[in-house]
Amino acid sequence: MLQNKDIKNLSELKMTFVRKHKKSEFFTNFIEVLKIGKYHSVFSSVKQKGISSLLLIRILISFPFIDQRSVHGFTGSYWNRFAGFGKDAYYRLKNNPGINWRVFLTGVAKQVSDILKEKGIATNINASAVRAFVFDDTTIAKTGYAIEGVSRIWNHVIHKSILGYQLLVMGFYDGSMFIPVNFSFHREKGKNKKNIFGLKPKYYKKQHKKKRDKGSFGAERKKELDITKIAAVVKMIKYAVKKGITADYVLTDSWFSCREVVESSIENRLKFIGMFSKVRTLFTYNNKKLTYKEIRRLNKKHIKRSKRFNLYYIRTVVDWKGQKVVLYFTRRGKRGNWKTIISTDLKLNFNETVEVYQIRWSIEVFFKESKQMLGLGKSQSNDFDAQIADTTIVMVQYIFLALRNRIDKYESLGKLFENTKADIIEARLQERLIALLIAILDVIATLFEQLDEQDIIEKVINDEQAFEKIRLLIGPPGNSPKRVA
Repeated sequence: MLQNKDIKNLSELKMTFVRKHKKSEFFTNFIEVLKIGKYHSVFSSVKQKGISSLLLIRILISFPFIDQRSVHGFTGSYWNRFAGFGKDAYYRLKNNPGINWRVFLTGVAKQVSDILKEKGIATNINASAVRAFVFDDTTIAKTGYAIEGVSRIWNHVIHKSILGYQLLVMGFYDGSMFIPVNFSFHREKGKNKKNIFGLKPKYYKKQHKKKRDKGSFGAERKKELDITKIAAVVKMIKYAVKKGITADYVLTDSWFSCREVVESSIENRLKFIGMFSKVRTLFTYNNKKLTYKEIRRLNKKHIKRSKRFNLYYIRTVVDWKGQKVVLYFTRRGKRGNWKTIISTDLKLNFNETVEVYQIRWSIEVFFKESKQMLGLGKSQSNDFDAQIADTTIVMVQYIFLALRNRIDKYESLGKLFENTKADIIEARLQERLIALLIAILDVIATLFEQLDEQDIIEKVINDEQAFEKIRLLIGPPGNSPKRVA
């Protein structure tokens, strides 16, 4: 049972991931640990004027650790004395469509996973830890119509359209740490046929245009702007498995919970858990074709209660085009709104299913931290290849920070861990996140039953003041711990 003492510091990522490690020594040590030189082939075709592309990549990755935010700022700083390259060298690298940034990011992610296994960090924490692929998207706002590929996109948080991209991210949760492994940008066509991608013709004409060789990596990434995010998820699952990154589950929100993603999960020997809200989808239940709402109404007398999560729920097993799946209908309080969870893992009970699904919130924390700390989505380059490059570099920086944080916590406690029971070892980040979620839900349970708790949690995660209020609510570390579930 998780306790309030597990939530030591709600700003842990901010304090530990960045401030503690903004040192050049960190970058120097971990470039070697991750053996980035092994990805030489990714950049070998873009060596320019005698400058090593890998050297430029290393410098770009180091920016947040030496308090640099841009190429322009770096080339005019003290640090450039040790590099001596002009800004054009970096821009040529980032604008090059011949670099396979996807192979680079996935390779680094795989290398991190291998390092943790090699050092015994991953397995020693919890041999039965759940590993999962987590998918979600976020809006990336842009300020210039000249940026290649931007469109008007709908921002569900502020409930209006903005200029920018939709960024789809695939993360790998290894039982303790979230690692971004793949991503794609997407744009929206818009409902008004007179406006191209939601832009008036005069604005669309301002967009940067660039010719790329057919079949080049840059051309393929540009094509992804116009494929569906569902199709992109299916491709990413297959790609990750092919590259040797193994997981137990695929976790998504309701937008991605569809037949295509479920089938892709099963084909790749993965189990699927996600929220479900597609009202027209038919399941076979008691030899009848029914929607999930109709199935729920038929089972309204079979409601149970989870004391652990303070949730009411109904469990049903249905057939979905030949595949047995579990539908959990759940709500908070007797007047709360019903939510539906779909799972292909028939062996898990309700509490276990909810606990696994809560791992999905790790990607929300990733979005928050990478935007605030590392400038995810801040690139204002007009060239789409540079947008891909900058996003990849941010994700590699995040991986470095997460790895350092992980090793600092657990490698130094290696001998102690071997001789000490697990219950006195510091709680893992994911456990604290789960405890935070449970604490929030318990606070609102009795007074706000009809509110959407998922929306509330998402807002809390993205609101610094809300984080602080929750921290004060839980109380200072010295207080006696109280159970939250």
